[in-house]
Amino acid sequence: MRTSTTKNLIYVILILVITGLTALFFQVNSNLYKQPIGRVTQVTTQATGSQVDQFKNRVKTYQQTVTLRLLNRQQPTRLKVTNYYDAAQGMNQPVKEGQQVFLNQSQHGHWQIDTIKRDGIWVPFLVLIAGILILVLGPRAKRTLCSLGVNIGLFILFLWLSGLFPNVNLFYLFCFFSALATIVTLGLVLGFKQERTWTIVAAVLTTTLLTLALAALVFNLLNNRGIYFEHMEYTSQDPYQLLMAMTVIGVLGAVMDEATDITTTLYSVRQENPDLNRKQLAVIGRQVGQEIFGALNNVLFLIFIAEQIPMTVLYFQNGNSWPFTYTANLSIGMIQTLISAIGIVLTVPVSIGWFLVLDHGHLKWLQQKEN
Repeated sequence: MRTSTTKNLIYVILILVITGLTALFFQVNSNLYKQPIGRVTQVTTQATGSQVDQFKNRVKTYQQTVTLRLLNRQQPTRLKVTNYYDAAQGMNQPVKEGQQVFLNQSQHGHWQIDTIKRDGIWVPFLVLIAGILILVLGPRAKRTLCSLGVNIGLFILFLWLSGLFPNVNLFYLFCFFSALATIVTLGLVLGFKQERTWTIVAAVLTTTLLTLALAALVFNLLNNRGIYFEHMEYTSQDPYQLLMAMTVIGVLGAVMDEATDITTTLYSVRQENPDLNRKQLAVIGRQVGQEIFGALNNVLFLIFIAEQIPMTVLYFQNGNSWPFTYTANLSIGMIQTLISAIGIVLTVPVSIGWFLVLDHGHLKWLQQKEN
């Protein structure tokens, strides 16, 4: 017991040391960047007044005189720039002493702040999270982090492919990505040779396909009425394809979580109680699903609401009504949330069905009992 506690304590100290060294490295790595970087040594802030828009929204404005020391340039070593921002901080942010900032120099030699250098915060934070995962999950954490890295790589690859082939159908492209990501994620985390892995893969892909087919059927029957594609942000391709591509990723995340819980529980119950028949196992799976999908639906809705709060507040402050705010800012996200909720409901019978079909361990036990 003491040995285990000592090992954990050493590991915690090691995590903190590595995190600290990572933070230190990103404080002194300015020479790795081509863009000029400066450290803020002195800031003087003064209010310059306020601005009022046509809807009588008032915001205070400020001016900062910022003294900088250039970190990756020989000349000049020190300079002063002016930074303007307002209380809303929608376009520009205030800077503080000790921060590092990226700089731009105009053709006339005037320097200005581009943005704040933030890698010294989020990279050490990622290292800390990875260390905590390894400490809590043990060997499984390595496979989890590996699957996360592979999925990020796959996502970047498919985004690159969508840019390389601009006429490709985005929906089909990301359907392929979803299938590949499902197999890679579950295979790395649970093991490619595990029977339950392929049961979950079958359940996830089947549920996702059924959910998208049902959504496409409803869209076609309604002739896309109530879907305001014109309010999708930065749409440069077929908005319907883009909506379905976004939806397939959202459905996949919700479905995979629930299918994993249901299927893993059923395999554990069957292993501990081999006398249970298929009907009893199906009832257990349904009970697990009933306990999960309510919470999952609420999680999806809360995530959606959290993402939309800034723009919703902005719409209201600009004098827009509830109906227009919903139409312009919330309708697309609400449709995706509802489709994901349908997928969560369908996951329960589909997961149970695939478990009963692929549960070879139960079939072998029945054959041995008959003999």
